[in-house]
Amino acid sequence: MIKFDTFYIQCPRCGSWMEGHLLISSMINQSILYSDGKILNDGYITENQKMIICPACSHWSWVEKYEVPYISKTRPKETYYTWNSWRFYGAHFVSNKGRMALVKHYKNFLNNGNYNIEQEIYFRRLMWWAFNDLVRNRHQLNIDCYTSKEMSFKVWYRNRKKIKEGMAVFKKCHDYFKENLRILIDLYKLRYTPDDEEYESVNLDIIEIYRQLGEFEKAKELLSQTTRRTHFISMIERKVEERDDLVFLVSG
Repeated sequence: MIKFDTFYIQCPRCGSWMEGHLLISSMINQSILYSDGKILNDGYITENQKMIICPACSHWSWVEKYEVPYISKTRPKETYYTWNSWRFYGAHFVSNKGRMALVKHYKNFLNNGNYNIEQEIYFRRLMWWAFNDLVRNRHQLNIDCYTSKEMSFKVWYRNRKKIKEGMAVFKKCHDYFKENLRILIDLYKLRYTPDDEEYESVNLDIIEIYRQLGEFEKAKELLSQTTRRTHFISMIERKVEERDDLVFLVSG
């Protein structure tokens, strides 16, 4: 059974309260990792949402850390908005329309222009994930997902239809997908140096981005400079050799 720690966050402009949930790590049963770095724990994204739009007044708030003064564990006496009404800006992100609604939100944030480099990286990385969500589970197209009894025929057929629709949408917006990734690479290179603690993981992101851009020779060049040998790196190498440029399931 999934369990959450409940918190409450108050809009700094209108004072409205919002209810939030954080997964209790000790209660997580299954984790799934994808090649773009997105991790799902029991179906829930692990990273806290840093940009929040108040459902009452539409005020944008940047919350770097989920702690006081932004967060309270005390339930307010006033009526509050539920988690689903404000997380991911109310978008139904398990549908293809919801995924594109998320992309639209991230575009709006970026068009606003009032952000620093860390915030731009945050938005562009989440936009990368939202685009990839359209094709993220394409491995479920395989009939084995049904014959292995992983899912019923009805569920498999419904998922198959949604994934094919997502792949068509992904194809239509592929130019903007690639534009976002090229900007993200430039931001990574500008922000991080070998002295930074996050440099190694960022470098893996850059390799994966080059692969998803279809720049396989550049990805191969960077892979040859990587001294680490992990299962994930071996999988990227295989995808590069296959000239496969789509996000893939690493584990889970």
